[in-house]
Amino acid sequence: MPVLDVIGWILQTIMVIGAVYGLYHVLIGLNAFGELKLPDPEPGEKQHRFAILVCAKNESAVIDQLLVTLENQDYPRELYDVFVVADNCTDDTAEICRKAGAFVYERTDPNRKGKGFAMSWFFERFNVDHAGRYDACVVFDADNVVEVGFLEAINTRFNHGETIVVGYRTGKNPSSSWVAGCSTLYWLLQTRFFHLPRNRFGWSLFSVSGTGFGFKLSVLNGTGWDTRTQCEDIEFTLNAVAEGHRAVLEPRAVFFDEQPQGLWTSIKQRYRWALGGVQIVPICTPRLWRRVRSGDRRAIDGVIYSVGLLVSAIAGWSGMAFGLMTAFRTGGWSILLLATAAYGLFAYIFTGIFAWITVLLEDARWPGMWKSVVLFPIHLGIWWVLMLVALFYRDSTWHDIPHTVRLSLSEIEAEHHTGRLPLRRPANPDAGGPSEAS
Repeated sequence: MPVLDVIGWILQTIMVIGAVYGLYHVLIGLNAFGELKLPDPEPGEKQHRFAILVCAKNESAVIDQLLVTLENQDYPRELYDVFVVADNCTDDTAEICRKAGAFVYERTDPNRKGKGFAMSWFFERFNVDHAGRYDACVVFDADNVVEVGFLEAINTRFNHGETIVVGYRTGKNPSSSWVAGCSTLYWLLQTRFFHLPRNRFGWSLFSVSGTGFGFKLSVLNGTGWDTRTQCEDIEFTLNAVAEGHRAVLEPRAVFFDEQPQGLWTSIKQRYRWALGGVQIVPICTPRLWRRVRSGDRRAIDGVIYSVGLLVSAIAGWSGMAFGLMTAFRTGGWSILLLATAAYGLFAYIFTGIFAWITVLLEDARWPGMWKSVVLFPIHLGIWWVLMLVALFYRDSTWHDIPHTVRLSLSEIEAEHHTGRLPLRRPANPDAGGPSEAS
């Protein structure tokens, strides 16, 4: 058999594996047309004591709005405290947080940048300073704004046996640019077609998605936070699955997350995530596979996801190589161009319909939303390119993402609609703490 025929056979085999991987997620996504069965709070149920962790670098422009919404939670104020890691800050983030009553830990380490390093550093100190005082930890980013029922919803799920609970994430600023709108749509799509179906099957989520999640401190097993990749959230989740834990979605725990407004900022952020997706393979996949071999079949989904970016990237490069090789051997360059254009058009239309279905199912609305739906295929197309790049170009430099959108909870709700928003409880004029600032 000629060498080129062997190469062609190998490339086609890889392409088929990539197609099967994609079909796997499509079939799981078919279970997205429904809702989760959620437990209701029970009278007299246990109220866990929460440590709320925020890692912040130069977030003085936005962090006060997060602190206000945390102060105003519908949860006993004496049962949670806010901890802020002021990570390599050069502004007054630490002072703002101290004035708001948070415990502030200031970290300076220019050689070990990134959220994973900051969280590991924090828990080394937290486990000494506050040993045995808290039951659980909730993690937010400094740019987040949180609905009043977040902690109550997380607490209820803990009381029903869950150990890792992920909140409902949506964009804080979807109308500020098409990039921010597409990023908002991405998180809604992930929740509807990736997270929700897995929980309906009784499986674990594959990622806590970086922010807006809570976990019982017992998950850390007394060893602290131990992650090494650019995607500390995925690494944490998959390692927890390998230890027998399950991450679940809690749609009633709503929070808003600032999305990048500029295309280049979004690309830098998503390249970091793509690189992390490659880095987790040698760390998480063997642990998950051992879990499967021990008899936990639910961990199979974690194994498949852990190698997913690698499979997608290799299949993408193989498809391009096979098309070029075929055109070179047959001289059918015009056919290659026509097939590429037809495939691109089909992918664009299919992705656009997918985005439209997402906004319908999530009952999402914001000014300029339809522009985001129309351009969403471009957003995902860039993701695909970044996955291909991350396979060969490995730059682990941590690039900070600036946050500048300072909005109160009421301002966000006035513009952004999702069917997930709970009814607001009337403010108690006798309650202590700051009122919602604008």
